[in-house]
Amino acid sequence: MIKYYLFLSSLVISSFSVISAPIKIICSTDNTESSLHVVALKKFGELIAKYSNNQLVAEIHFRGNESFPAIMGEEDNMTMVMNSHQRLHITVLASGNASLQASILEFLMLPYIFRDKESAIRLFKSSFMMEEVNEVLAEKHNVRAIGWLIGGFRHLTTSTKPVKTLQDIKGMNIRTPRNRLMRDTYIALGAEVVPLNWSDTFSALESGVVEGQENPYSVIVDSKFWNAKQKYVTNNGPFLWVGPMLINEEFFQRLPKDLQQVVLKAGKEASEFEWQWQHERTSTFKDVLLSHNMQILDLQDKSKWVNATRALWHKYYKFIGYGDPKQGKATLNKVLKITNAAIK
Repeated sequence: MIKYYLFLSSLVISSFSVISAPIKIICSTDNTESSLHVVALKKFGELIAKYSNNQLVAEIHFRGNESFPAIMGEEDNMTMVMNSHQRLHITVLASGNASLQASILEFLMLPYIFRDKESAIRLFKSSFMMEEVNEVLAEKHNVRAIGWLIGGFRHLTTSTKPVKTLQDIKGMNIRTPRNRLMRDTYIALGAEVVPLNWSDTFSALESGVVEGQENPYSVIVDSKFWNAKQKYVTNNGPFLWVGPMLINEEFFQRLPKDLQQVVLKAGKEASEFEWQWQHERTSTFKDVLLSHNMQILDLQDKSKWVNATRALWHKYYKFIGYGDPKQGKATLNKVLKITNAAIK
């Protein structure tokens, strides 16, 4: 059945001027309907239908959708989108999971690289991201980013004790994604790190296998982590949640040129829609956490957290540069020039 679908999809695309049936773009995320992932994908689907006069239609799979359930987890979704023989064209995922396979994206996860969301917006509007980085993604990984989503800063939640200082986190069992940089960051902070797939995180927290995890307010709310014994939220924010909307490159290139432009335009506008959506809801998410008796705490010694992790920037040049530290540093310097930051 899948082979038949792929054959039919290819036939429609290659003969678009002859066949008037709409082209279906299969999208999937392992997140719920209220998540930023689905908000962006739904907007994307609305826009491609509008701009293509319904020549393009989106079928959006997500967790909890009975008609079109999530196809796989985030890491598997990216593998499927990279593989032209799989029945998935677009996925949205956290950059920390995307960089497991596309290591150039490691620079997005360098601890404390983003001072604020505005610096991330400058980066994602730049030709560097939409052209230079996409050239690498297309050549090495058979994908391209048609948009970049921005969530909140990722903050620590814990169950056993509040964390206000660097000393407080020492020895705590903290879940991180299977992202080496996020893992190394929390090791540098003194935690005992437990790398877990996203799909295993809630049960690990609920059972007490791990004491804490870190995510933006929006994800903490969507996941109802107060039901997984999480009592405290610490505003440590080493990472800003950002994530690409990735499309399979071969599928994209098979589209007629005018429909390629529709996809790019819709991806850009869906991203900008999500940025505003997220901004408007930040205070609401915080109120929800407080209403479920989660305590929200600020760090008393944030400079120590920054200093404890800064050496990782230099360590990760080689990954960003695919084995070439000089290339990795050059890439990072371009990023920092756009975001108005500096290497220290």
